[in-house]
Amino acid sequence: MKIKQRSKKQLNKNLRWHSLVLLDKIENHNEFSNVVIDEFLQNTPLDERDNRLVVQIVYGVIQNKLTIDYYLAPFVSGKKLDDWVSTLLRLSVYQLVFLDRIPSHAVVNEAVQVAKVNGHGGVGNFVNAILRRFIRTDRLDIDAIKDFTERLSVKYSISPWIVDYFLKHQTHEEVENLLESLQEVPFISARVNTSKKSRKEVMESLYSEGYDTVESDISPVGIRSMNGNLIHSTAFKEGWLTIQDESSMLVAPLGHINGDEEILDACSAPGGKATHIATLLETGHLTALDLSEPKIKRVNEHMDRLGLSQRVTLNVEDASKHQPTDGQLYDKIYLDAPCSGLGLMRRKPEIKYDKSYEDIQELAQIQTELINHVSTLLKPGGEIIYSTCTMSYEENEEIVQSFLNAHDNFVQSPISAEKDNIKADLITDEGNIRVWPQQYHTDGFFISRLVKKDTEGIK
Repeated sequence: MKIKQRSKKQLNKNLRWHSLVLLDKIENHNEFSNVVIDEFLQNTPLDERDNRLVVQIVYGVIQNKLTIDYYLAPFVSGKKLDDWVSTLLRLSVYQLVFLDRIPSHAVVNEAVQVAKVNGHGGVGNFVNAILRRFIRTDRLDIDAIKDFTERLSVKYSISPWIVDYFLKHQTHEEVENLLESLQEVPFISARVNTSKKSRKEVMESLYSEGYDTVESDISPVGIRSMNGNLIHSTAFKEGWLTIQDESSMLVAPLGHINGDEEILDACSAPGGKATHIATLLETGHLTALDLSEPKIKRVNEHMDRLGLSQRVTLNVEDASKHQPTDGQLYDKIYLDAPCSGLGLMRRKPEIKYDKSYEDIQELAQIQTELINHVSTLLKPGGEIIYSTCTMSYEENEEIVQSFLNAHDNFVQSPISAEKDNIKADLITDEGNIRVWPQQYHTDGFFISRLVKKDTEGIK
């Protein structure tokens, strides 16, 4: 979108304008929604109330994009629109349909103002006509769509191939429950840094600052915020907690770390699992890798804030080529492999439209290469904890089974509800963890534990 100088001046306090700018970056320039929103909130000219509405509009439009386009189609069919005008109409229709508290005249008037200032009078008149016709006309009935895949795709605003993919593995009811859950607003969750404070102490501190928190249903060190972003809290600034999804908190403890091990975290960014592993170490050491230098810097910042840097070495490095500098093998290896991220669709809704099945196939090849290589760096009797934040079977169960078929010196170490303190409904028949987003309103996640045979058997 070409932004005119007058738009910057005249619309600086217009929250719909800021919503449009952010959405244009995400929809038309392939930037990540969470990154765009974070940058905006750090430099916003708006007050807190308007900031909240901007965030709500931006995420709401992305979350419901296909639904909105279905409603808009009769009014714009055959018309050639600039990308930013389409986005302006989309965010306006989102407010009209999904945000009941905003008067329709306010939505139309502000959209027209934005169209005139950043475009010209003709654009403003066009936007005005489309939106007023939309208000006067009954919306299309989504439930009247005959094709089941298309109906779910439009109703829950998700690419048809994803609907078809899960229909191959689950019942219609199960798939609809999954898709419905992805439309929910995600919770902000955090993991308590128990090397500094207990969960009870952190929750008491947060309560004193006006935060309403509850204990996680699935992690003994997790909390969930019900009314605010915890990064503004004293607990965050003092390193008593770090932001992390509850399902991700299950990974580190599965290694049953004693505290004196040499551990590799092969793909460590954004750092939630790496910092969790580090809190469980005493005399041991963690080597954490990532391909991205900016991401490693962020991991380092989290380590510093949490007071864990002395236990960790951070390297910008391709894990598929990593070799320990001293030639020593690792006691435990955590491989949170690069994946399609389908488990994050509630938190990063653009994934619903950006990913393809071909992405899954390509990523499965990378995951296979990574697990094959890191397995050579593990001591006999050591463990690999393999995890992803996706829900595809090709990136999870099939990777594990293919690896076991090709490496007879490894066996699966089934995860147990009793021994591993994991809820039984998260454990599959094969002994893996598979977290579905609708179960506990977390990210979707997969975890498997593999052990390397030693000379005397299996430790």
